[in-house]
Amino acid sequence: MSADALQMFSEATPIRTDLSRLLSVLYGEEEVPKLADRILDRLDRVSVRPARSSMWSQSDVVLIAYADAIQTAGEPPLTTLRRFLRDRLDGLIAQVHVLPFFPYTSDDGFAVSDYLAVDPIHGDWADVTALSNDVELVFDLVINHASSSHPRFQEFLRDEAPGNRYFVTADTDADVAGVTRPRAHPLLQAFETASGTRNVWCTFSRDQVDWDFSNPDVLFEFVDVFLSYVEYGASWMRIDAIAYLWKSLGTSCVHLPQTHAVVKLLRVIAEAVAPDFKLLTETNVPLEENLSYFGDGDEAHIVYNFSLPPLLTHALVTGQSDYLTRWCQSLPELPKGCTFLNFVASHDGIGLRPAEGILPPTELNRLVDCVTDFGGCLTQRRQADGSLSPYEANISLFDLFRGTVDGEDQWQVERFLVSQGVMMAFAGVPALYYNTVLAAPNDVEGFQKTGRNRSLNRKKWTVEEVGRRLDESDGVGARVLRSLKTMLQVRKARSEFHPESDQACVSVSERAFALLRTEPTSGRSILCVFNLSNVSIQVAVDRLPVSETASLNPVFKQGEVVRVAETMRMSPYAMAWFAVT
Repeated sequence: MSADALQMFSEATPIRTDLSRLLSVLYGEEEVPKLADRILDRLDRVSVRPARSSMWSQSDVVLIAYADAIQTAGEPPLTTLRRFLRDRLDGLIAQVHVLPFFPYTSDDGFAVSDYLAVDPIHGDWADVTALSNDVELVFDLVINHASSSHPRFQEFLRDEAPGNRYFVTADTDADVAGVTRPRAHPLLQAFETASGTRNVWCTFSRDQVDWDFSNPDVLFEFVDVFLSYVEYGASWMRIDAIAYLWKSLGTSCVHLPQTHAVVKLLRVIAEAVAPDFKLLTETNVPLEENLSYFGDGDEAHIVYNFSLPPLLTHALVTGQSDYLTRWCQSLPELPKGCTFLNFVASHDGIGLRPAEGILPPTELNRLVDCVTDFGGCLTQRRQADGSLSPYEANISLFDLFRGTVDGEDQWQVERFLVSQGVMMAFAGVPALYYNTVLAAPNDVEGFQKTGRNRSLNRKKWTVEEVGRRLDESDGVGARVLRSLKTMLQVRKARSEFHPESDQACVSVSERAFALLRTEPTSGRSILCVFNLSNVSIQVAVDRLPVSETASLNPVFKQGEVVRVAETMRMSPYAMAWFAVT
């Protein structure tokens, strides 16, 4: 870092003011100057990366994948993943969210035992760097919890400093009934330590022990990890399970002001070393709570559009667009420089809480019934009254679309592709899960092996299996990949699909969904129309959000979409993107 930069961080400057202001929300006055000095000293040692030419573009597309998603004998899986991107996706992916590739003990990587090492089974830091030369990398900051095998927790068990002050504990009789829970197991787990039995806060599992961020040393260690990831080549940071970070008995322990202060702090730090760096918060909660992580444009740059998966899958299995349309119409204007990460499938299941207040219980149950009918499972959460309710639907997206509420039918591929077409047309950045790209069915064998619901949608592949899946020209995998690549190519070429281009959603039919995307500077528009049902429909042209005299020139189409006079006829699961002139 330059001498000027060193001076910038060492004097009373805006960054010191911002750090002190945010740290004061978390800690007492005595701690703030010392901790600010430690953070500024760490910032002094970071090399500043060159900024991108723009914050976002329509070329931004994220692939979500495990480091070992695709494997070949004698080769680090990170190298195999890099070759898969080059050979199969032809430069159409701009970012790769590499799910945690660190040493871990459970939850497929989300119980981290060493935050600063690459698990040798995946490769090493040189393999990560090589991948970052081809695409921007999204790292996971697993900030809420660590593996119970982490060295700091082993210190906790031995009652040795500093780890004996690093984890949240509570008395046996502590009232935790009001704590918001994403799981059904007991929140407090008893561990035998050198100083006796202690009850450790475990939001997600006994092997995932929650860090105590009321200790300033814990915060500093994660600032160091965060900056180390920047140095190792991260361009984005996904902040995992951030909503649960700060614990305070007598509250819900979710979305607390201190948690938001930590996100703001990471934003200040990121902007100091890499102005184009992006923070992505993972908060699988109802929409209003999720949107709170934009703050006033000073927290996350991008949040998951968690309501989209349950609403879109509901629409496609019921053939009803009304709930999806009304929700889309209600979306607020986002702060400038902020957007959604749109997805339908990920390494986790389909979160059901983000549909609360949008889908009535009877409609949510119709979706849930399809999940179980087509081989999926449900993960439950415990509510404040002790009852259980569905939290997450666990199923491969491809198998969820084997049919509708009326049973299986012949439209699985078309229905599946419509889900991806809607997602790619939405305002924001699209994210494709690697098992979506492969049109993977439920991994029943993996589920039987682990006994974990999420294993249904976490299949790992050999290169040979991928070849068989994708190289048969008339096979399902090849058909899906061809269509996905065509949509990505069209999207990349059209500025109307810029993440922050205007979006208008209108109700055109109880079975159709329509979006108009408009690039504000040029005024150019693309109209995207989708038949969400397994029957042919007719859409009145005068209900579309364009002039009746406008020319609609298809730039992408699936199925039959024919305009005859004042009517647009659409075959089952047909979709079209029209350039409007």
